[in-house]
Amino acid sequence: NGKGGRGVPSPRMSSMVKLMDELDQSFKTSTQDNKVLQRIFERIDYKKDNKIDKEELEHTLRSLGYDPVKVNQYGISEVEQMIWEVDEDSDGCVSVEEFQLMFERGRNDRTGHEPKKLFNLCQFMCMDKDGDGSISSEECMEMIMHRYGRPKLDEIFRNDAGEREITLSDFLLQVNRSAKGDKMPQIKGSKGQNSGGGRR
Repeated sequence: NGKGGRGVPSPRMSSMVKLMDELDQSFKTSTQDNKVLQRIFERIDYKKDNKIDKEELEHTLRSLGYDPVKVNQYGISEVEQMIWEVDEDSDGCVSVEEFQLMFERGRNDRTGHEPKKLFNLCQFMCMDKDGDGSISSEECMEMIMHRYGRPKLDEIFRNDAGEREITLSDFLLQVNRSAKGDKMPQIKGSKGQNSGGGRR
């Protein structure tokens, strides 16, 4: 019953998220990581038009077992907010370039002010290699070993060697606990005066 325990992240889960957040600040994207990012974009972009729209993003979230909020405190859906946060040209979609820029900014953010909703989904999909909507111990270990080496792998798993799959909901619950708050425009569609996560 690997999907259980929702809302009560394991020690491994907390340790893994904290370590990833810490190390990603100084981690440089490699050619292999760029290929992984491209595959994730293509996986979401099932219409194959080189952009991610609301329908595609919502479909991806639901296929991973996550039910996005239909109307949040800003009066829009969670999916719309995820797109708005990284939509540099305000066309209502996320292009390949915007997707890559989002990932770089999220990874290199040292302030905690960059929007992370889509970034967090990408991190989960990087680890969920078989696309079943959960991260197994094996998938976690492979990603951490590749990116950070054996010492960090041992650090994460030393206190929690049991098998437990981590769902997207589990993952987002944990990473959002340390978030400093979302930033949204006071007037929908007006991006020039309030650009969200510190855009330049």
